[in-house]
Amino acid sequence: MKPARLPALFVGNLLLVACSTTPVEPDAAPTATIVCFGDSTTAPRSLAGRSIPVYPQLLRQNLAYHGLPGPIVNSGVGGSHSGRRTDNDRHKVRHGRDRFERAVLRQDPDLVIIQFGLNDSWVDGDNPDAGPRIPLDAYHRNLTHFVTSLRARGVAVILMTPNAIGKKYETWRKRRLGLYAAAVREVAETHGIRLVRVHEIFRRAKEGPDSLLLDGMHPNARGHQIIANELLAAIGRARTDGDFIARDRRRPTHYTIPTLDLAGDRHRQVVVDRQDGQYLGHPTTVLLEDHKTMITVYPKGHGKGGIVMKRSTDAGLSWGGRLPVPANWSTSKEVPTLHRVIDANGKKRIIMWSGLYPARLAVSEDDGMTWTPLRKVGDWGGIVVMGCVAALRTPGQYMAMFHDDGRFFTKDGMKTYRQDRKAGKPRTFTLYKTFSQDGGLTWTFPEPVWNGTDVHLCEPGVVRSPDGRRLAVLLRENSRTRNSHIIFSDDEGMSFTEPREMPASLTGDRHTGQYSPDGRLFLSFRDRTLVSPTFGDWVGWVGTFDDLVHGRPGQYRVRLMDNHRGADCAYPGVEVLPDGTLISTTYGHWQVGKSPYIVSVRFRLSELDALHAARLHTDR
Repeated sequence: MKPARLPALFVGNLLLVACSTTPVEPDAAPTATIVCFGDSTTAPRSLAGRSIPVYPQLLRQNLAYHGLPGPIVNSGVGGSHSGRRTDNDRHKVRHGRDRFERAVLRQDPDLVIIQFGLNDSWVDGDNPDAGPRIPLDAYHRNLTHFVTSLRARGVAVILMTPNAIGKKYETWRKRRLGLYAAAVREVAETHGIRLVRVHEIFRRAKEGPDSLLLDGMHPNARGHQIIANELLAAIGRARTDGDFIARDRRRPTHYTIPTLDLAGDRHRQVVVDRQDGQYLGHPTTVLLEDHKTMITVYPKGHGKGGIVMKRSTDAGLSWGGRLPVPANWSTSKEVPTLHRVIDANGKKRIIMWSGLYPARLAVSEDDGMTWTPLRKVGDWGGIVVMGCVAALRTPGQYMAMFHDDGRFFTKDGMKTYRQDRKAGKPRTFTLYKTFSQDGGLTWTFPEPVWNGTDVHLCEPGVVRSPDGRRLAVLLRENSRTRNSHIIFSDDEGMSFTEPREMPASLTGDRHTGQYSPDGRLFLSFRDRTLVSPTFGDWVGWVGTFDDLVHGRPGQYRVRLMDNHRGADCAYPGVEVLPDGTLISTTYGHWQVGKSPYIVSVRFRLSELDALHAARLHTDR
């Protein structure tokens, strides 16, 4: 195997290159997991397709700048009050008491910031004598429950009063909201909790509350910045007083599980396509229900170029010639991705995405024999559209995910991106989700799942738990300073946990996986582990879904093929046959000095287990 490749570091004008191949533990890096728990004034927000920076996002950026990196979990939900759905279910969402365990306690937080009140105090209708959604005494009890539960676990808490509302709302609504702000102050005083008086700050704004509001109710960018500044000051005081102590949570940058090697096993390799002097890259595959027909697409170029399609009728043992495709497939700007979808009536389709702006879609309703041209899906775009498409539990419904760094989500994104770079603004990565309810033909306008500047998370790859109840999304980390990350959803993509680092054994790009018949999980990806003997190669990981959940390193890794140029390889397709044969297909620089081409590698986990056992015997 190759010696471990270590990153070069620039100090001033000097280039320092690490010479040791010994794994090095990272410097101690105290981090803090902070949960922002609240309603729509906390939740991610966008206007005209552009994300509005809300206070959790601003906190993340500023705390990292001040030497306190770490995840900030945005557990704000629009329409949420502090109680339960059984108390008031007007907005059909999970409310504070409903989701406290999952959205807060399970995040293992160091600090929780709580802000409810706007929905609790609201009266539906115009009668000032009608009851609010959550009575004042119940609101007080709910906040007390959150505070005492967290303090019992040693978690620091900051309470925030709800912000004041604008002049378009009736005086009696404002007075009622003031009572709920007073209840927050009372809970804070009773339990010795730090308090940010957002209601008072907004009410006493020099130009009036509306100067800090987007729509008379929700904070605008200036309002969120003021809230973030107040929270930064409160967090600083808490750290000074010892109420809030960060922990060292950073993952090691190397792994210790065994690495097997199949790179020399030529009998496992099938050349799918090769053309001298032509870059062929970034394939995805679909295996049809007959377990024999496989289709693959890939671009003639690095991440862009005319789309090539091929078909195999023997489960990838051999491949036919390049197939005719619609003329406008030659205009593809990015990596194409293939997905099998089935609508609620059982109609089967294959869809193919092509990204950047605008995102476009081609459809086949006869298992890939004929295709539509690429057609615009909506007034939006992104990078690696789609990184993944997940079938949801409701028949015919799907969730797809992708990312963007500001360049391609809107038509003028590149112009804004360049202006931001020129102004010295940090590069922001955003993960998006979009849903289809008609078997993949139409898709909703994308919603942000996460955005940030301290780590660059992208290229989501989804895996569903064996029991079907949880989605895990594995994420490339493109700043190349941290391990890959992972997020989870227990409600079919409606909400996600905050990203957390994975073990170094899972650090790489474009994770794609399948389950073996024995229940173990195989993931294929490009190795970008910061310290690794197979850095830049095409590798796989074997473990379980529980390993992902609990942050365990897994059983072993395997190098599938040796890539001879940097890390330019391994956007893989992975399929599994009924007998357990895994077929992983990707591109790479498989011969020195030659253009990259497409190859499949075939194996069973039982064969890898035998190699692993033989290695253990030899080591003894």
